[in-house]
Amino acid sequence: MKIVSLASVRGAPGVTTAALLLASTLPEAAVVEADLVGGVLAVRYGLGREPGLTTFAAGGPDAAWRAHAQDAGGVPVLVGPDAPGASELMWRSAGERITHKLVAADGVAVVDAGRFHSPVPIVSASDLLAILVNPVADQLVALTHLLPTLRQATRGRLGVVIVGDGPYRAVEVERSVEVPVIGALPDDRDAAEALLYGGSRSRLARSRLARAVSALGIELSSSVLAPAGAVVA
Repeated sequence: MKIVSLASVRGAPGVTTAALLLASTLPEAAVVEADLVGGVLAVRYGLGREPGLTTFAAGGPDAAWRAHAQDAGGVPVLVGPDAPGASELMWRSAGERITHKLVAADGVAVVDAGRFHSPVPIVSASDLLAILVNPVADQLVALTHLLPTLRQATRGRLGVVIVGDGPYRAVEVERSVEVPVIGALPDDRDAAEALLYGGSRSRLARSRLARAVSALGIELSSSVLAPAGAVVA
């Protein structure tokens, strides 16, 4: 699988919502919960704690991720433990095994890494680590302080996704943090609530947020997810 990880450095810029929507735009994609403070998808969507990452980790080396995925509003998800201690223990003890099996599989893993604390193996294996940030001073300063750790945390590209409005434009963010801005998402709370509470899928599809995430998916498909040597029209 290609690995695209989404994370934040401060606040709640909508990492989980963006991960779900992004996975819905990509072929053969699944959301993988890797937030060390615990996953939320099982609770939000009334799913079981199993199957999920714990059963996937316990399976054999050839276990298919699809057999351990559940449906969250039409998106396959590999749910993680919802308790902070259990989530951290799982990723520390079985993270390398989970990551190896996912990297060897087909498709795309959209990793919900939550607020970045310390790297877990799946984030380190990312083809892209995208940091969602509101374009305001405190979040940009926090991102700047964390950049050395972020650069060391992943083998792949590092990018910024701007969420919502603020005093700083994309060009100013790039100049400030010296990381490319790869997309911009609106602060569309109505669309986020429709995704969270099972609102109209057609209304959600027409939302500014869904359209912006779709554009981000197209950009990633051509710049990050395309096979090596592929020519993208």
